[in-house]
Amino acid sequence: MNILFFTLSISLFDSLSTTQQIIIFILLLTTAKPIRNVLCYLAGLSAAYMACGIIGYGALDKLQLFLARFFPSNTAIPGSVYYQSELIAGIVMALLGLWYYRKKKNAKPGRTQNFVLKKLQTMNGAFAFGIGVFVSVSSFPLSLPYIAALGKYALLHVSFTAAIGYILLYNIGYALPMIVIFVMYMIARRNVDYDHDALHEKARKLNVQLTTWALAGVGAFSMIDAGWFFAFGHALVKGRYF
Repeated sequence: MNILFFTLSISLFDSLSTTQQIIIFILLLTTAKPIRNVLCYLAGLSAAYMACGIIGYGALDKLQLFLARFFPSNTAIPGSVYYQSELIAGIVMALLGLWYYRKKKNAKPGRTQNFVLKKLQTMNGAFAFGIGVFVSVSSFPLSLPYIAALGKYALLHVSFTAAIGYILLYNIGYALPMIVIFVMYMIARRNVDYDHDALHEKARKLNVQLTTWALAGVGAFSMIDAGWFFAFGHALVKGRYF
């Protein structure tokens, strides 16, 4: 259960802390053929991210060696220092979530977003699939949560087959916010008052709320996890996230 909770929680954090893939997903919902475009985009995004995870797990030693140049191994960090850092990071994320909500809750789409939306109106399914692949491949090398998850599976010495199962679960969690938005979209289509502009605004607000709760929620959990360590001598969750 610990590894399942770890996988789902860190994959949701990965998805909601970046949000660029969610923003593109929302923009595609307002194109001429939204269902085809978002499904093709999500297929490309998920397939490529899954493939990156499997390939990354197979070459994890080289990947960790590359990252070690920039990030110290947490095994060399004393527990008190690690959880002090987690506590500070939790406070920062919680405050960042509140700041993000206050800044974005009433914000209007910018000129760049409107320009991109106009260009996406006539795209086809193959191009939407390609965008999904590009987003995943370009973001994977910088996705520390994903790489941390792969490292955790290696540390637990799970079989390659089990690792693929965990990677699949990770990608389901990563895609979950977009699946929720898609379900809401399909429900909205049944409404006689449905229009793209109204849906786009609702989706934008949902994205702001999801991002806010992701930052604030992970921040609160990090503070509780670190506080538990200092109060009882061990963290709430066994093992370290990073």
